[in-house]
Amino acid sequence: MKKLTALLLMISLLTVLTSCGSSFELDTEKLASEIRNADLFLDTLAPVSENVIKKVVGLSADSIADFVYEIGTGATGEEFAVITCKSESDAKKIKEEIVKRQEALYNTYESYSPESLPRISNAVIEQKGVYVIFVSCDKDAEAQKLVDSFLK
Repeated sequence: MKKLTALLLMISLLTVLTSCGSSFELDTEKLASEIRNADLFLDTLAPVSENVIKKVVGLSADSIADFVYEIGTGATGEEFAVITCKSESDAKKIKEEIVKRQEALYNTYESYSPESLPRISNAVIEQKGVYVIFVSCDKDAEAQKLVDSFLK
């Protein structure tokens, strides 16, 4: 009986340890597609290249494994990103850069287009594991709900 109890205890412990060690997986393409098609934006967004991410957005491509980044025409302050980083520490740094991007957008639009400020200040910025999500849009509550549904 003791052996059976010990065996069951060991199996339970291994199950717990295995489930704790599993990493979060995000279907980034599906999330980007749903953000793109959710009618969140007033503006027309277009994908940007790695060079634009480096020069305009200020993100280090060395930390990024994969990304979708789309920016509007400049009239509304709308853009979104779904970024897969090489490590969780890289994701934390990229999130910090996204926050700086948000601040820069706010400062730019403050005198240029004040009606855009709520979109920028209420932007969704989330990081989970190696993933960073940024959505500056007209319908921030809907965007947050959509992002949260993927980060469960």
